[in-house]
Amino acid sequence: MSSPPPGPNYNWQPQPGNYKSAPTYGQPPRKSRAGLILALIVVLALIALTAIGILAYRLVNNHQTPNATATPSAPHTPAPTAHPSTAHPSSAHPTAVRPTTAHPTATRPTATHPTTAPPTTARPPQTGPAAATTIGRQFVAQLNANNPTAAAALACKGSEQLIPTLIQALLTPPTNLTLGQPIGQDPTYVVPLTGKTNNTPVTGVLIIQTHPPTPTCIQAFQVTPH
Repeated sequence: MSSPPPGPNYNWQPQPGNYKSAPTYGQPPRKSRAGLILALIVVLALIALTAIGILAYRLVNNHQTPNATATPSAPHTPAPTAHPSTAHPSSAHPTAVRPTTAHPTATRPTATHPTTAPPTTARPPQTGPAAATTIGRQFVAQLNANNPTAAAALACKGSEQLIPTLIQALLTPPTNLTLGQPIGQDPTYVVPLTGKTNNTPVTGVLIIQTHPPTPTCIQAFQVTPH
């Protein structure tokens, strides 16, 4: 005789499992650290720019040498020495000198035609320390004349906004700066600056770029009080 099938087990319960790996729904999302990383990059860039400025300043101080110009002296020519001649005394008889009558001769004036030389136009140097010195003197002359617009016109491409900002931030009239000797080689030269601004002694550097056929230009400059 067959037994009836077993009925449903109402006492069964699911076994407890590890649900810690399930996603945490309803909780706030994690905070992004992109802003912190961006701020760190900006701080590192500022530190690098400051280090470059200090390095350029030390380089100028280590290589700044006075430009001593020696004036060539005229060669000394010994004066000829007179050797006395031994004269034998002799009885000299004075002779009468017959005066001669000079007849003036008429000289015919000659017409001179003035010659005019064609004008020559000197081209400024494009590369080398001479080019850096030329553009540096023009830039410093505009700064001393309190003409920031003309000084900014000598800026390199990409520094048109930087140069006026530096002039406004670092210089206060009256300004009297002097250019030193350029240091470096093409295409970058560092030129020392000394002088006063607002009656305060300052020192600094001027960075010049030479990229033929592009004209020589001013990339940046910096001055600091003593």
